[in-house]
Parts: sequence; C-alpha cells; structure tokens
Amino acid sequence: MGRVFLKHIPKLIGFIFIFAGCSKLLMPGQATTALESLDIPYGLANAIVIAVTILELYLGVLLILRIDLRYALVVSTCLMLAFTVYIWYLSTLAHAPSCGCLGLTGIFKSRKQEAWFGLLRNCLILWALKLTYDHHFPRKPAESLGELAHHSTTNT
Repeated sequence: MGRVFLKHIPKLIGFIFIFAGCSKLLMPGQATTALESLDIPYGLANAIVIAVTILELYLGVLLILRIDLRYALVVSTCLMLAFTVYIWYLSTLAHAPSCGCLGLTGIFKSRKQEAWFGLLRNCLILWALKLTYDHHFPRKPAESLGELAHHSTTNT
C-alpha cells in the first residue's frame, strides 16, 4: 500500500502546483498585495508573482507527466522550502498579510491561523517530497557517507 501511495505523490503534488498556479493566474492580487506589504514595489511584486506562477505550472506539468522526475522533485523541494520560509516570516509579523496560498483565504479567523496552517501544509508537502525522492531514487550502497569520504581521501 505504501509503495503505491509513494508512486502517486508526484502527481498529487503536481496537481497542487497546477491548482496554486491557476489560482494565481485568476486572482494574482492577494499574492501581489502580500509582497507589497513587505515594502516590495508593485512592479517587482507583480513580476515575482508571474515568475512563481509560471514555475508552479511548469513543475506541476513535470510532476504529473513524470518528465525528468529527479529534477522536478529537487526543484519542487527548493520551491516549497522557499514558500515555507516566506510563510514562516509572514507568521512572525504583527499584522501578517494573507499569502494568497491556494485560495484558502477566508476560511480562517485570522491571518496568523492561515499562516500556521500554511506552514503545516508545506512541511507535510516537503516530507512527502523527501519520501518520494528516496523511493524513486534510493541511495546505492556505494553512496554512503563513509565510503564517499574514504574515496575522497584515497584519490588525492
């Protein structure tokens, strides 16, 4: 059962990225406003939202179609880590703006609750990405740290 689930995690995360990207395509205002509230000029905030939207859609397609899965998982992990740091920062602000993440604004009583939910969600996605990467690309015994260290000292 676990292997079947791990096999489908890239598609699930791909659909999450597609949903998030389409959400920003249809309603980019919240994400742009969140960046502007951090004193980022409108033009730059808008460009960041466009770039993130394109990246989410691109990674979503790669993950769903399993195109260069190793690359897609690594870049997705980096993007999710950046999102997680961003949401964590927003959660530390006294008057945190909504990040506009996944169109979930409005279901929470406060922006802090929304940010904490986003942190939890992103940590679960990061964990799923790690499990998936390890499942699809297991380490070979020769890649253990001890043997790598041994080879690096004997080859010099």
